[in-house]
Amino acid sequence: MIPRPTGPSGVPPVPHVIRRAGRTLAGAGLLLVVFAAGAGTGSRLDHEVAGATSSLTDRPEFAIVEETWDLIHNQWAVPASVDDQALLYGAAAGMIDALGDDGHSRFLDPDDAQLFREATRGEFTGIGVEIDFRDARPVVIAPIDGSPAAEAGIRSGDAIVEIDGEATDRLSQDEVGDRIRGEAGTDVALTLVGPGDDAPRSVTLTRRSITLHPVSWRLLPGGVAQLRLAEFSITATRDLKDALAAIRAAGATGLILDLRDNPGGLVSEAIGVSSQFLPEGTPIFRQQGPGEAPFPVNTIGTEGLWLDQPLVVLVNRYSASAAEIVGAALRDNGRALLLGETTFGTGTVLLPFEQPDGSIVLLGTALWTTADGEQIWREGVVPDREVRLPLTALASRPSEDLVVTPAELDALADIQLQQAVDVVAAANAVAPQPAPLPPPPVVASAGTGVAVHPATVAIRPARVFFAGMEIGGSPPRTL
Repeated sequence: MIPRPTGPSGVPPVPHVIRRAGRTLAGAGLLLVVFAAGAGTGSRLDHEVAGATSSLTDRPEFAIVEETWDLIHNQWAVPASVDDQALLYGAAAGMIDALGDDGHSRFLDPDDAQLFREATRGEFTGIGVEIDFRDARPVVIAPIDGSPAAEAGIRSGDAIVEIDGEATDRLSQDEVGDRIRGEAGTDVALTLVGPGDDAPRSVTLTRRSITLHPVSWRLLPGGVAQLRLAEFSITATRDLKDALAAIRAAGATGLILDLRDNPGGLVSEAIGVSSQFLPEGTPIFRQQGPGEAPFPVNTIGTEGLWLDQPLVVLVNRYSASAAEIVGAALRDNGRALLLGETTFGTGTVLLPFEQPDGSIVLLGTALWTTADGEQIWREGVVPDREVRLPLTALASRPSEDLVVTPAELDALADIQLQQAVDVVAAANAVAPQPAPLPPPPVVASAGTGVAVHPATVAIRPARVFFAGMEIGGSPPRTL
């Protein structure tokens, strides 16, 4: 089981991961974490489930597996096509799928496991486009700034109708990802149709290494800033603090924290982010392992940069895991109005178990709930104010315009953002003006060279914590 956070452990800090039920195809779905003692090859839970045997081969039903194996090898019409390794991986994946932790607990073959490991660096190889699936086709949510997709003029709302001449409506979501991903320096041809286009257009892009930046922000009318947190990757807290300091310096007195389409990430970053908005010791969420009583995980540090200024948090159906934790914590503690749509609903704690061949078993080993004890798994976090974005509309992001005028804001199709601005601007009208705060210090995380909040380093236990990944629908993916 996962030990409770108890302070410095005397070992290099280990980031926990909470990740959405959707795959960010930057890294085969999950952010990799640094594996710690107990989470490596051959490790297993230190409890037994009642009524379950620890050995598959000891069960009489194992004969069914053996018989299926024999039938495939002896009766299958195309014996030359049989791949024994694929059969074994399929069996492993099938066992995990049978648990019903849809798209969360999962089996990663060595290729996907390697992409998973690479994602911990916040880098991936691709074209730099975030997509969703609508009407069986991939649709661009947003290109990543400075990516091949952005340079080629790919726009939000563009539907990808062909990849290298192959129609996408005949491809699964995984197949779309496999065809768009590839080695750096190789090309991929896309055919796209955007809103208002009279005819499809084609672009050829060269894949390259792309660095993800989780935080972006811009000024909106009414003294309001919109800060988008794209994921809780290893620099999220540091980048958020830098952004908050800049927002304060720019004169903004109200904030919209945009967690829409955020798939989650490192739990240490969820704690660090929450700690910028809530006083030290405030409950963020509760964790409960098998046979354990629930225990709270609290904010840390006294240097939060936005502790009492007006705050609205935006969420949607693709806000998951760490995003759900932060959104629910700010809602339950009365710190922010939560506006948007009911979130995805991830609430199991995952541990990664490395296998000798390089594959990884990701298995839910505990549940987490909100600070108020609300069950999130398969339920989601319900906003204080429900505002649904029309299916034809896309969330407006800071990368589109660094400064938005009142007329430009009124012209947006993003009614969630518009209503959030109204709420914050109204609160600004009666809120006292905060005094500027200097940015807090950062330190280098041991063994990583990455700057993180000092208190975040101190509380990380020596196990890996996931909560929420993959979806039962179709979350945005980064390719």
